[in-house]
Amino acid sequence: MTGKAGARRSEPQGPDRWVLITGCGSGIGRALVQPCRDAGWGVVATARQLADLETLPNGNDLYRKALDLTRPATLADTVAGCSDLRLVAVINNAGYGQVGPLELLRPEELRAQFETNVVGLQSVTNAFLPLIRKNARKGEGRILQVASMLGRLSIPLAGPYNASKHAVVALAETLRLEVGREVHIVLVEPGAVKTRFRENLSRHWGDLPERVKGTRYERTLKGYMERREELGEAHGLDPEACAARIVQALNARRPPRRVVIGRDAFWAGKLKALLPAWAWEWMLRRTYRIR
Repeated sequence: MTGKAGARRSEPQGPDRWVLITGCGSGIGRALVQPCRDAGWGVVATARQLADLETLPNGNDLYRKALDLTRPATLADTVAGCSDLRLVAVINNAGYGQVGPLELLRPEELRAQFETNVVGLQSVTNAFLPLIRKNARKGEGRILQVASMLGRLSIPLAGPYNASKHAVVALAETLRLEVGREVHIVLVEPGAVKTRFRENLSRHWGDLPERVKGTRYERTLKGYMERREELGEAHGLDPEACAARIVQALNARRPPRRVVIGRDAFWAGKLKALLPAWAWEWMLRRTYRIR
């Protein structure tokens, strides 16, 4: 495979094993591509827009594909394009965060969040699981599901995202039980990661700023946004650091069932388990400036 989407050539021969990664247009997905290649993997890098992948260095270990998790035709095309690769792993990383108070959330916004983060993720899993079974040697097949620390706990004003990541955790744990040792299922739970938070958020919240005007949430949303950025800058990992932990799990002879990434993710889980519910909720309201 060449770096050109869908093009083929016979020489030189590509890598012996391939991994498909979703959401490579930016963030963690983008940061995963080169470390996987450096570790000897051929990478099928996917993003909604093929143009977002153009700056990835060419090579016979890279295959670019346009994949929109909400469009089954693009998934079918990606599966067909990978049919002649010895693809033995998938990293389901694509997703986005819908922010806003649940009271003002529209049904179509919740559906869209689940269509990408949950239904889309499971669709990719189901589409490539037969290919992994076919290609993988004993103990080689693996699927890494990128959830979040918000798959184990919830924060205010991120209800749709919280719910979608809780669902990803449940699906991954169920799939592990069902496939047994045939394919390793790894649940990845990062904490805060330094990304273009405000820029990415504005693409999905539509007219939310108008909806909150004059409501009890107007001031709260502003404070919440400021606090999220502060916490991300203070405690967030660089995407490259997060990607390094994921690649470590991908390469492990015996992959872990769960990879918690970041001190915030580790300690948040511990605190939630130890604190009484009222104290935990008080701390969250104070942290995110919820009045």
